Amino acid sequence: MESRVYECDTQQIGNLKKLLESDPYADKSFARQGYKLKDGGVIGADKSKSYLYIKADSDFFKSAEEKFKEVSSMKRSEKKLGETIIMRIEEEEGSAEQGFGAIFG
Repeated sequence: MESRVYECDTQQIGNLKKLLESDPYADKSFARQGYKLKDGGVIGADKSKSYLYIKADSDFFKSAEEKFKEVSSMKRSEKKLGETIIMRIEEEEGSAEQGFGAIFG
């Protein structure tokens, strides 16, 4: 499994959400795979962009990138920016898991 980050203009977020939520029961749906959608300002990146984090196998990314053509400003983030965003999101997930561990002991 690998992690990738894609970005689009915030004006296109409605189109992106529609794409992400379509056909949730399909084998290669975004809903089954899981994803995180973040505003750039929230994660310390470009405020005019929204960022999509996905962790999946290479076959999923092939079909996903074909679907992303429906969102005009959608593209894969530059490598360095993508790595930074992946690190922040994975840190958030780790913190959340630790919080649940503290609650449930």
